Amino acid sequence: MKIVLWKRLSYALAAVALMAIAIAAKDVRTISIRDECDAATFNEAVGPGTCVGDGDVTFQEFLDALPDGGHEKWRFNNSVTDADVAANAKNEGGEGHTFTPVNQFGGGFVADLNMGQAPAPECVQLVNGQPIPVTLPNGLHIFVPSALADATTVPAGGMSANTTLKRGANRFQCCIHPWMRSTVTRR
Repeated sequence: MKIVLWKRLSYALAAVALMAIAIAAKDVRTISIRDECDAATFNEAVGPGTCVGDGDVTFQEFLDALPDGGHEKWRFNNSVTDADVAANAKNEGGEGHTFTPVNQFGGGFVADLNMGQAPAPECVQLVNGQPIPVTLPNGLHIFVPSALADATTVPAGGMSANTTLKRGANRFQCCIHPWMRSTVTRR
């Protein structure tokens, strides 16, 4: 009698454990970060190691797409989705990107890529409410990145930490390429 009761209890505990594992697997939504940078032209224009991918979009093609809102191959998949508890991102592109939670979408810390948008406050350091401008030796105009942007950088091939979602819409953007955006709604 005790053995039968023990077996039933063991089966019940195993079933509960399997259900918990299945639920936990559904708790986190993974967003894919994508780009198609051509290593030779990006590394020549921006600096060695900027692109480690094998994409086919040259740096000039990338720049040519800015007036149209940024290159379409630089994106978050899914741009709109839902999740149970948290979201993270896997960088499947050749460049580093950020997966930064923002209250409202805006520009990023690379001023030359902002297409006239003011930077999202989560992306840049502010002094008296203003971003701090810097011109790099290669002529690129940037703002000093925020600690949050630095902390949410995902290198090529890397994975971000899980971000616990608040109820409702949660916005994420790349603070380098600000047209890369995703809205994840917590169910």
